[in-house]
Amino acid sequence: MKTTPLVIVSTCVLLFLLLLLPLASSAQTIPNWAPNTAYSVGSLVMFNGVEYKCIQAHTSQVGWEPPNVPALWQPVSGNPGPTPTPTPTPTPTPTPTPTPPPGGGGGCGPAWNSATVYSAPGTLVSRNGVNYKNNFWTQGDDPATHNGPLGSGQPWTSVGVCSACSTIPSTPTGLTASAVSSGSTTLRWNAVTPPANCSISSYTIFKNGSSIGTAQVAANDGAGQSGKSNTASVTGSSSCGGGGGGKVTFAAYKDVTLNADFNTGLQRSGVTGTVQPVTSAMPNQTLVWAFATGSCDSESWAGISPSMEAMNVQAFVNAGKHYIISTGGANGSFDCSSGQGLINFINRYNSANLVGIDFDIELGQSQQLIDNLINATKVAEGQFPNLQFSFTIQSLGTTAANPITGGSAGTTVVNEIKRLGLGGNYVVNLMTFDYGSTNPNNCVVANGACDMGNSAIAAAQALNQQSGIPFNHIGVTMMIGRADTQDEITSQHDIDTIDAFVISNGLPLIRYWAFDRDTPGGGGSSSSGTNVPALAYTREFMNSLGVQ
Repeated sequence: MKTTPLVIVSTCVLLFLLLLLPLASSAQTIPNWAPNTAYSVGSLVMFNGVEYKCIQAHTSQVGWEPPNVPALWQPVSGNPGPTPTPTPTPTPTPTPTPTPPPGGGGGCGPAWNSATVYSAPGTLVSRNGVNYKNNFWTQGDDPATHNGPLGSGQPWTSVGVCSACSTIPSTPTGLTASAVSSGSTTLRWNAVTPPANCSISSYTIFKNGSSIGTAQVAANDGAGQSGKSNTASVTGSSSCGGGGGGKVTFAAYKDVTLNADFNTGLQRSGVTGTVQPVTSAMPNQTLVWAFATGSCDSESWAGISPSMEAMNVQAFVNAGKHYIISTGGANGSFDCSSGQGLINFINRYNSANLVGIDFDIELGQSQQLIDNLINATKVAEGQFPNLQFSFTIQSLGTTAANPITGGSAGTTVVNEIKRLGLGGNYVVNLMTFDYGSTNPNNCVVANGACDMGNSAIAAAQALNQQSGIPFNHIGVTMMIGRADTQDEITSQHDIDTIDAFVISNGLPLIRYWAFDRDTPGGGGSSSSGTNVPALAYTREFMNSLGVQ
């Protein structure tokens, strides 16, 4: 029986103090949301009885109501459903109220069809888990890429995320709890089988009363929340000390050559519309520098010398940002034939802000080269025990028996990691995009397209089930917006879906390609291929993961 582990941190003192705090300011003192209004970060508004906080400065437009644009607004109070979280939270009543999980919407309209003429304005359709209404006659205009607020000139307007799911999941069973330290508790329960047309987006932990001694769990899908499970008693000390479980590392890949200052080697980005140091543009904490190629004794950064690229180390330290060094990539290869060579390579870019090394293996590398990297990593882990070493490989978004990855090199990586006994802080990082043609052998198909959120989940599940790689050694990397395979579009709803899975299953890593693409435009290396506002994808990851 598959079980779902989760480590939660004791917070009884914090929760007790929160109960003593005065209530938030009265809703009557907070203005109602209005279109054509400039809102700054931190502004509070009311909409349909729910209080929202602005998380990205903007001027509102019709169609940008707070529940429709989670990249701009975050609910503060009056949320219609409990927020899934890995930390136990008090509940005012033991009777569960079926509610949609955060980010969920109503039922999906009919699937958009490129051959259908939509002549009557206001016709409802759905595409990739989002409902749209047409503003005027249209045919063949994909709502995912041809939408905007009323008056924008776009044929479609988004009216919010939706779900074809109509069945509340069954109640989780087999909940057990045990204390693994004085300040943390491990909960395990049997995973719930999703109902038809549904996926389990998250689990909600309920803490009974003010004690940390008992807990319950409920499953969430697009139709609502299940009943609560059996009550589990926590064994061990109930002290409110420190401690806790693993933490997910969220990062964006960055092509170091794009907008770089080739006189100094410093990384820059034009993602906000103005070219500036990338550390100034980043709302997130961690960036993946891509890519070093060649060998660990003589690497190259696509025309930027190692010494010039290393100038970014101090820039990131000064800005308080973290970074990961990535090697290889889609158009390059990287080899390291000795552990000392890898140690020397790491030392050229080392600081307290370096948090990981990434081997991106996409060019069909030989088993010998892959073995070299794994064996060198085993040596380097002894010198750098706190670094995360990731092996990034292609994947398929399906739980089909074979193949487990989207390329022979990826299969070799997985097999050799097991054969050579790589331990420590390693991660098999799955590229969950560019699956090829849309069919069930490549991805999870919904409404005639790859469901990018659930396809990423399927890829991680396949690696876990077929190869025995534990979830705490599996990571996923998405491509925001439109992928190289043109009918693959990763939406903010997809991000929420995979983030919930990452949190529920304890995956240590989630990334996206690429930071410079997080801006509206026609696609390619410097835009997302959608009209999603600048840095909205990044903020969606941060908000749903609860990280920086």
